[in-house]
Amino acid sequence: MDNNKIRKAVNIILLLAVWVSGFFVVTVQDQTRQYFVKLQTAEKQKIEMDQEFARLKLEQAKLANHKLIKVAAEHQNLKPPTAENTVMAVRPK
Repeated sequence: MDNNKIRKAVNIILLLAVWVSGFFVVTVQDQTRQYFVKLQTAEKQKIEMDQEFARLKLEQAKLANHKLIKVAAEHQNLKPPTAENTVMAVRPK
């Protein structure tokens, strides 16, 4: 009779161990899915930011183009300063 009680107790302990193990497996799988979704979102943002950076670098190169600056200066009738319209400011000591 004692042998039967021991078997039942061991079976209950093993059942609880299996149940707890299964619970943790499901929890870890769910957490892994959430991390994977966050990773995909971050990778998507990285791609978008890389594209935006490339676009901005292209725009910067375009705006820094000397020919475009010269055309814009001519369009606005800008000329380099001459000696007559240059003023030297001296800072007092």
